[in-house]
Amino acid sequence: MVTGGRVEKNKLKIKETEDVADNNIWGYVVCFGTIITFIAGIGHVNSFGLIYNDFIIETNSTAKSLTTAHGVFAIMLAIGGLLLNMIIKKRSLRFGGLLGAFTFSVGSLLTILITNTNQLPLTFGVLQGIGFGMMVPVCYSTLNYYYVKRRTQVMSVIKALQGFILMWYPQLIKLFMTEYGFRGTLLIISGISLHGVPGMAVMRSKPPRNFRTAKDAKNVGEQEDLLNVENGKLNTEKEKEHQKDKRKLSVVRHELWKSMNIKVLKDPVFCNICVGQSFVNFSDLTFFILLPMLLFQYGYTATQVATCISITAAADVAGRCILAVISSIVDINTRLLYYIATAVTLIVRIVMLQVREFVYVAVVTGILGVLRAWLHVASPLVIASQVPHGDFPGAYALSMLAAGIVNLASAPFIGLLKDVYQDYVPAFYALAACCAPCLIFWPIEYVMTKQ
Repeated sequence: MVTGGRVEKNKLKIKETEDVADNNIWGYVVCFGTIITFIAGIGHVNSFGLIYNDFIIETNSTAKSLTTAHGVFAIMLAIGGLLLNMIIKKRSLRFGGLLGAFTFSVGSLLTILITNTNQLPLTFGVLQGIGFGMMVPVCYSTLNYYYVKRRTQVMSVIKALQGFILMWYPQLIKLFMTEYGFRGTLLIISGISLHGVPGMAVMRSKPPRNFRTAKDAKNVGEQEDLLNVENGKLNTEKEKEHQKDKRKLSVVRHELWKSMNIKVLKDPVFCNICVGQSFVNFSDLTFFILLPMLLFQYGYTATQVATCISITAAADVAGRCILAVISSIVDINTRLLYYIATAVTLIVRIVMLQVREFVYVAVVTGILGVLRAWLHVASPLVIASQVPHGDFPGAYALSMLAAGIVNLASAPFIGLLKDVYQDYVPAFYALAACCAPCLIFWPIEYVMTKQ
């Protein structure tokens, strides 16, 4: 199994008689559901520039409104994850995922009706963000249930297949824009988003052991009260009411604590991981959203821009395939992989801003696609390696919350840089600088923990 933190103490103990990890056929169905969920959810995000570039110009919208929409999307991802944690206390993971798929589809349909990008923070940011935020933990948590030893390998294969399909997305978007226009393209994307429903419908797993609800906890308390007898007499009514109020408060506090999974914040290593990943993920997401805008600024045609995006997607697939092969041969420290990929990403992005010829830009974006693949595969696995399996959904939700806060605070600033300088290059330098927290704080933590 991949290492990257306190793996040994967090390994699942699986008996040979249990029909679970790495052997259950239904795990393959879950893999398929994960692929179509991610394609339906964020397949079009990297093509935002192709979709909205002319619309922004026609409506005199600002880059700040577009980046703000993605900042809201990121924070809503976290809120969706927290809502899911509350829902699964009463209902199944699959029910929460289906609710998220429905919310996402509604947001996608409403996006067709927008008149300017100022409305995107609501339709794309809030509704689609919450919906997708509820679906992502369902996918990762169900995959973690079915796969343990081959977790990195399976995740790499899933992302590779997903990337192979998304490799053709920019070309399809360009075709849709030409044939059906802006609204027609949004309608087609909305239809694709409905595929999240069957994607969530296959997310089946056994109910967790020792599952307790607020009602269970309350019943336990009431049973304890029945035993609270002194010298054969029950407590007075006043004492019982006081104890009942205290018990209710304790239950609410306990359930809130469980839903948020705040206990993982006691781990400073986990907190440091969240800080580093939050800035890197924000930088990665915003970079590829604004990349088409930068290429249009360089004077490239829509065909050249679509080609660059497709090259990036193809390189993403290649990166995932390479990682899948390597991880099947040797154990990989996912956190070290994430750190190295971040460092190289910073260097390559700076190089990209120095070149203008299409061939060189295409090569550099291809390299960034490979690095992005490694970052995306390693990101949830770094967290899974640090926290116990049962704490993963809550821990991942908290990591998304941290990423959302960073996105919401930083995204408007990136858009504002472009609007002030009327140039995307300063904004891209700022995005490159966002790799610094990971590159600086993680080595400091390593040195301190070793001491």
